[in-house]
Amino acid sequence: MFKVTPNPPASADPKLDEAVDRVFAHYNLPVSDDPMAPRDVGKPVYPNGVEETLVDVCDILESAAATAYESADQLDGSKRKLALGAVRLIELARSRVDDTLQGWPVSSRA
Repeated sequence: MFKVTPNPPASADPKLDEAVDRVFAHYNLPVSDDPMAPRDVGKPVYPNGVEETLVDVCDILESAAATAYESADQLDGSKRKLALGAVRLIELARSRVDDTLQGWPVSSRA
């Protein structure tokens, strides 16, 4: 059988391969050639500890609130109220994370 599109080269750019490895390591993803390979997603992984994960969640919520607020600025009427409601829910969640972090015992790690 003749393929119209040739196979891509095995390693096109070493810098790209390094970047991909860093992304997989950052998000704690398994490196596998099989995209359908089963993954253990049942238990959360805290590579840097729960406290740092909560700080990351707080940053994500802050970004989500900023995005929703910017979207609300472009809308009128009930759609604007709906978007601002989403902003408020995100801010409530962020407040809960902040309160949890405030009550967290101080880590002895430097």
